[in-house]
Amino acid sequence: MTYRSELYKTRQWYISHEILYAEHDDQKIDEPSPVWENLILIQANGPEEAYEKAMEHGRMSENEIQINGKQGHFKFCGLKDLMLVYDELEDGAELEWYEMELTRAQAKKLTKPKELLHAFNPTDFEE
Repeated sequence: MTYRSELYKTRQWYISHEILYAEHDDQKIDEPSPVWENLILIQANGPEEAYEKAMEHGRMSENEIQINGKQGHFKFCGLKDLMLVYDELEDGAELEWYEMELTRAQAKKLTKPKELLHAFNPTDFEE
């Protein structure tokens, strides 16, 4: 048994990357729309159950909204990814990671100063 297969037996948390977009009712097919990648925490006994729960969550995220004063909808596109959380959930636990090959300068360009982080600049939209 490998380390990874053992983790799949003992861990029960996954991160689902849901892709949703907003469109108004009279929107043209080639007109750009706001798109969100939402990271959702899913508890499941394995990847199949996690997938089913993530898909159901995404479908349940669809709803009616107002977009610039026009009637519209949030639409679920599907999942970008579904990842097992390897660490136990606690303060400081690593939830997921991305592996890249970059120079130090390229890696530095991925970072933002505090005032540009999303937590300090939330996006407003009408519901």
